[in-house]
Amino acid sequence: MMRLKYSGAASNLRELEELGCTVMHGVNAHTMNSHPLLTHKLFDRIVYNFPHAALKRSEANIRQIEKHQRLVEGFLGSAYDMLEVNGEIHVTHKTTEPYRKWDIERLAEDAGLCLVEKVRFKKADYPGFNNKKGSGPRADQAFSAGNCCTFKFTRIT
Repeated sequence: MMRLKYSGAASNLRELEELGCTVMHGVNAHTMNSHPLLTHKLFDRIVYNFPHAALKRSEANIRQIEKHQRLVEGFLGSAYDMLEVNGEIHVTHKTTEPYRKWDIERLAEDAGLCLVEKVRFKKADYPGFNNKKGSGPRADQAFSAGNCCTFKFTRIT
């Protein structure tokens, strides 16, 4: 499916595997902590760039915002359980309206996390990174990241 959706997927996956990475598909962000290949594994960094629930309504629609928030809440709760001591969860997210209404920092705090740092996301810092739409007929097209930041969280001690 991924190879059909994204033109560079096959070569990207091959490169990751050649580098020794474990590549997994279809992992639910809400339950990744109980996935058979991830159970009992801890990570020093868990990264989610531009989380996004399937778009059914306008980005500014409150129901759509709530859907995005549920996605991020589930991810943060699951990632919390997979974090090493002093590890960090990074979420890169747009900071303009209506995206700021997702209230990423509050969602993290509700999950027992505290903000360590908030840095402006610069695509140039991630060689080879290409943001893509998640679904639909234009899934292989990049979206405008615009103003965005990487929020870095750790467990509240």
